[in-house]
This record gives sequence, structure tokens and C-alpha cells, in this order.
Amino acid sequence: MKIFIVFVALLIVNISISTYKADYGRYIYLQRALDNIAFESAQIAIYSGENEANKHAEELLNYTILSLKNIKVKNFASFVYFEDEVAIAIISVDIESLFRFPRLPLTTITAERRL
Repeated sequence: MKIFIVFVALLIVNISISTYKADYGRYIYLQRALDNIAFESAQIAIYSGENEANKHAEELLNYTILSLKNIKVKNFASFVYFEDEVAIAIISVDIESLFRFPRLPLTTITAERRL
């Protein structure tokens, strides 16, 4: 009976770790996608101006959010502006729940780039 209890305990721990790793992989994917959008938007702001960069950031953000699977997005925003001759792009996405564990209440992912 002891062996069975240890087996069940190890199985539960293994499933929990696997679930966390899968959720963390989705978080890393979304963070990198937002960082790439912020980088491209900052580059476009330098070469074409703020209005063109904001439009491009919104289009890329819409496309990225539509292509996400199993991630429910509540709200998203992008801001591209100049400050002291530096282009700053901030991309923010509010999500319902990315992690399946109740103790990890991550609801906002933000990426910022300065060029």
C-alpha cells in the first residue's frame, strides 16, 4: 500500500510540473511575440513616424491575437511615441488566465522597447 501511495504522489507531482512547463511555454511565446511587435514598431517610428508605427503595431497585435490558441485575451493596447529623440514602443495585453494553477494570477503581459 505504501508503494501505491508514493506512486500516486509522484504521479500528481509529475503532472503538476508538466502542466506548469506547458503554461510557462505559452507565456514565453506570448512575451517574445509582444517583444518583437514592440521592436518593429519602434523601428517604424524612427523611419516613418508615430502615426504609421501606431497603425502597424495595432495591425500586428490584431494578427497575433487572432492566431493565438487557448489564450483568451480581454484587452490589448499599443503606444508608440518619441521622448528625447528615442522611440518608445509599449505593448500591453490583458489576458483572462494563462496559467492553470490558481496561485499564479498573471493577468497582464507588457513588452517595452526603446530605440
